[in-house]
Formats: sequence, C-alpha cells, structure tokens
Amino acid sequence: MTTVLVIGATGKQGGAVAELLLDHGHDVTAYVRSPESPAARRLSAAGARLVIGDLADAQALDNAAKGVDAIFGLSVPFGSGGKDEEVEQGRLLVDAAARTGAHLVYSSVRGAGRVATTDIDHADSKQLVEAYLRDQPVRSTVLGPVYFMENVLNVGFSRLTDGVLANPLSAGKPLDQVTVRDIAGLAVHAIENPDLLVGKRIDVVSDRVTGEEAARILSEVLGREIPYRQMPLDQVRQWAGDEIADMFGRFEANTDFADLDALHAAHPAVRWHSYADWARTVDWDRVLHSSAS
Repeated sequence: MTTVLVIGATGKQGGAVAELLLDHGHDVTAYVRSPESPAARRLSAAGARLVIGDLADAQALDNAAKGVDAIFGLSVPFGSGGKDEEVEQGRLLVDAAARTGAHLVYSSVRGAGRVATTDIDHADSKQLVEAYLRDQPVRSTVLGPVYFMENVLNVGFSRLTDGVLANPLSAGKPLDQVTVRDIAGLAVHAIENPDLLVGKRIDVVSDRVTGEEAARILSEVLGREIPYRQMPLDQVRQWAGDEIADMFGRFEANTDFADLDALHAAHPAVRWHSYADWARTVDWDRVLHSSAS
C-alpha cells in the first residue's frame, strides 16, 4: 500500500486518480477546498482522508504532503490571475514534493516538455512549471494529456442537448483525445511502479477520432442520429475567448499525432479506452437531463 496525496481530488483528473487509488487499496489523502462538496463527501465515504487547502497555500500543501510516498498533482488554468497564477501553483507543488521527498506525478499537457512557447497560455504555463521541475531535486513522472473526451460533456459547447455534436474543427480533421480514466490509469501505474517511471515524461492519448467519427459513435451509443456541425471559429472566439479559439486553430493545422500503438503497447496496465469504450461508460441520461433541467 502506498500513501498518496491527490491534489484537485474533487476535479475530473484528481477525482479519477483518487477513486482508482482507493480501488487498488492505497491510502489516499484528498486535498480539497471544501470538504462539504458532494465530490469530497463521496471520497470520504470511500475511505479517503480529506485535507483542506488550495493550490496557492504553500503551508497547507507542505502539511498535507508530510509523510506521503507520492503526490498526484496538477495546476489549474483559466484562473483570475492568468498564466502567472498557474505557474505559481505548479512551483509550490514542486517545492512541496522537494521538501518531503515524495514521488511527484504531475499532469501537464502534451508538448509542454519542449522549449519553444506556443502562445497558448494554459500550455505555456505548464511548460514553465515543467522547466522549474527539471531544475529541482524531485523524483517525478510527468504526464502530458491531450484534448479531453470529457469536454463533450459540456453540452453548452458541444450542443448535444440540441441533438447535434458541435466543434470548431472540420468534420474530417483527426484529433488526439484522452479520457481522465486513462490519465488515472497511467498515474496510478506510475505511483505503483516508481522504479520504472521516475524520470519519464509520457504524452497520454487514448484514441484519435474525427468529428464525424465521434458523432457516429455517439449516435450508436445514444440510439439516435447525432449529426456533426462545424462551429465557426469566430463564434468560439466570441463565446470562449481568443485562447480557446487559437487552440482549436492549432488543432486544425496540426499534423503531429501520437504513435498510439507504441504508447499503448508500452503501458498495457492502463487498459486504454477507445472513444467508443469511453462513451459507453457515460451516464448519458444524467448528463443530458441535468443540463436540460
């Protein structure tokens, strides 16, 4: 049994990691902002110990990290303080791992191990955190997730409640995607096998699908036709801002895709999910009903 501190334990990534660690019988400390939130209550009921704090509180992070064997952590983009705020979060997390000697599994973003900036703030901030991490005496494993499959559950953007799948990419443009289930699978594998994965940086990709393919899969899973609709980038810029619009512009131009076969063969313990595998795990009645009500 490994003692693990999970940062962001009530979020998508941290929650998936905490749940899988508990399933594997590990001792989990969940770092949460509100112990009264439904997600925190579920973790507590499942056996996690709750510790209150936020990512800007260095003392709370240090206290939570005392005595743990490993830390799963991430920094949070799109805060009021912008890129600088996220970089500071990441540095405090790295510092806490350095002081305790814990194995840090840091969830970053694909490509953030490179030196050249992207001019996409939520990617460049993680690049700066990784650069800081490389200069510190920390035993670490860095994961680089791509675009989340779970983003489609934001039905205000994907328009699933309108009976279509909307996205800014052209219908036939492939997009590397990942589910938080596979991020959790690789994170827990790294925590359980530090001798194999300390010092490694691994981009995390579950499947590659086009918009048309994703719509076809969702049509099969939901049992009704879900046509694909391309959303104009100008509309994205108006709804979600320049950073998100620029990100989709990069996706449209991208020709650098992951070697899925090699990645999945190298880490079979993850039990990788295709887009269809993932879609079949979703409680679509809850997603669509709760969004419509």
